[in-house]
Amino acid sequence: MFEATKIIHQNSDWITLILVFIFFILSLLKVIFKDRLYHESTLFFSKKYLSIYFNKEKNLTLNLFQIALFFVKLLVLSLLLYFANVYFKIHPNSLNFSTYMLLFLGVGLYFSIHFLIGLLLAFLFNFKNEFTKVIYFKVSYFNNLILWILPFLIFSIYTNKIQEFSFRITFLLVVLLLILRYVLILVYNKKFIYNNLFYFILYLCALEIAPLIIVLKLTV
Repeated sequence: MFEATKIIHQNSDWITLILVFIFFILSLLKVIFKDRLYHESTLFFSKKYLSIYFNKEKNLTLNLFQIALFFVKLLVLSLLLYFANVYFKIHPNSLNFSTYMLLFLGVGLYFSIHFLIGLLLAFLFNFKNEFTKVIYFKVSYFNNLILWILPFLIFSIYTNKIQEFSFRITFLLVVLLLILRYVLILVYNKKFIYNNLFYFILYLCALEIAPLIIVLKLTV
């Protein structure tokens, strides 16, 4: 615990700069898109806004709002993985900004491969519309998850006395919200999944497992 606290204290400058950059992006989104950011943060409670924005954007998963939140997602997830490395001592000798950037690139590569494989399968098996809807739901719920855990992550970083306990709570929250995210996606798309069970199994193998294996092979 003492070593972890000491490491975080030594790296607080660049961590603070990353958090400031995250809030800068979120502030711009709040100004440009007005209530959209708030609605994005409440998706776990209401599907209404998800359907509204999906129809309004005409099935466009890639737009300015989603791209900006994509970078926020990469920054936050990379911080989470960095502190997981700190506390679980996965690579205890690699705790610096270079490690964080490597994690950032790895997470970005994972999501990029994930999206490209999914798009390829959608074209090959002719279910592009269904894929677009599912991926829109997944991206939106993941953005919601990131907005929820960000305050917990900040609190964990700058709380000295209960830092380890705070990080454990944050990691547990991430796991619970990921489970909730998948449950909601399955519930809202159960008809499509039931009618296309083979493609759904193919989707799980190709999009959830294959990108992770590829990234691990490239980075480890």
